[in-house]
Amino acid sequence: MLIRDEVANMVWGVECAIPAATGESKRGIEAARQTRAFLEAQLDARLSGPPPVPPPNHVPVPANAPIRYEVMNTVPENWIPFIPVHIPGDNRRIQLQRAALPRILDGDPDPPAKVQPRTVLLREGLDRTPAQTYFVFEEEVPRAGTRLTQAFERTRWTDGRVCTWLRVRRQTGRGEGSSGLAFDRLINVPVKGG
Repeated sequence: MLIRDEVANMVWGVECAIPAATGESKRGIEAARQTRAFLEAQLDARLSGPPPVPPPNHVPVPANAPIRYEVMNTVPENWIPFIPVHIPGDNRRIQLQRAALPRILDGDPDPPAKVQPRTVLLREGLDRTPAQTYFVFEEEVPRAGTRLTQAFERTRWTDGRVCTWLRVRRQTGRGEGSSGLAFDRLINVPVKGG
């Protein structure tokens, strides 16, 4: 689905069904949760060694502030962002460009990797060398959103030959959505012992 998120001023490509290696499909949110759980388990295994030794003369500062600053929260990995960009040579018209959010894992010392789409419809251009950007005309995603389905079709011709093709069908979506993406937030921290 392609849905508008007016609060974030973005369009999201939501992968509702993701093809599995077995040929079946899996709900996108389930696949996103499983991927995240797998990566977090790998990170825990990698970081399970002894804790780092603090430098000499290091005095730890107690963390007792009632708030915490959060630069950015996350959205499920099956939500792929499309951001508005200007059409080259035109200052007024825009189109939507597929972007990527960082995969932020708590405690990961490595820089975050980009979350990549898994479905063929949203991966357009990523598997080429070099990878190509993917654009969608803004008017292709109305306020109600767009639902895209892809399926194989099969029929017989008048002479009995079997014809098979891959069909992509476009329908009107169910309305606007909200990813919950937020930046620069102060979050209340529960007071310990209180």
